[in-house]
Amino acid sequence: MKRPWPRSSTRVRADNEPMSASAAAVLFIIAGAIPVAVSLALVRGRLRALESAFAGVRLDLAARDEALRAADRSRRQMLADVSHELRTPLTAMRGYLETLQMTDLDLDAVTRQRYLRTIERETVRLDRIVEDLLDLARLESRAGALNARLFAVERVFQHVMLRHEHETRMREIEVDVSVTEDADQVVADPDRIEQVVENLFANALRYTPPGGHIELRANGDGDAIVLSVVDSGQGIAPDHVPFVFDRFYKADPSRSRNAPGSGLGLSIAKAIVERHHGSIGVTSAPGRTEFTIVLPHQSAEPRHQSTSTNL
Repeated sequence: MKRPWPRSSTRVRADNEPMSASAAAVLFIIAGAIPVAVSLALVRGRLRALESAFAGVRLDLAARDEALRAADRSRRQMLADVSHELRTPLTAMRGYLETLQMTDLDLDAVTRQRYLRTIERETVRLDRIVEDLLDLARLESRAGALNARLFAVERVFQHVMLRHEHETRMREIEVDVSVTEDADQVVADPDRIEQVVENLFANALRYTPPGGHIELRANGDGDAIVLSVVDSGQGIAPDHVPFVFDRFYKADPSRSRNAPGSGLGLSIAKAIVERHHGSIGVTSAPGRTEFTIVLPHQSAEPRHQSTSTNL
């Protein structure tokens, strides 16, 4: 509804003095402008809120785009690494097979057997790489359930030690085991945890010199237990430490070329520990390298209610 224009040219103010027509007009304009100003302020506030919301959306989209790009880079890098690792044994196998197929090449029985043993060794290596890739994919995709139950950590240590007893004796490497009372019992998948300890111990044994020393330790730390594998080897260079859990990473390519394994052992160990809601890390200096695993006392729901400590 339109506001009526003042009918007289004067108004009476509070002090009973007449108000001029111009003053009355000004008051009329001000009175009509107040609702407009309030409306404009509300509109500006809503525009600022929308602008802030759109800014958040832009940041979220940018973060998602970067995550997708990072995942794509990781996928491409993994494909390149897998292709390289598979090509190496395949190339060796093809070369020896082509040599054995040469009818005009006179090979003695010893050489022929050496070529065949090399092909067999590369076939085993190729099979190990494929199996480890499948295992790593299952772990990272969380496919399959953990066979969690209560078990004794010291028994896992003993299994690993007995598996390598012959080599440690031949190389005169001393192995010490230390398990505190509050760290001996844990609910987890014993086979998977033994797989992790086995991998870490085998690496420690590989790089510990004859007459060296390896420790297997388990200590309680509040609601968690800490498993440690310590060796007296040459250590890992500081610039290599952040990458030791990457797939196919070789801190020393010249030394790793002839080393057994697929190059996926530490990646698999990390995936197993993370499936148990734990963490794994490494510290290294010349003469001492320590891999540390932190696990909750009950890192997974037991599939069976048995409290047996047998594996």
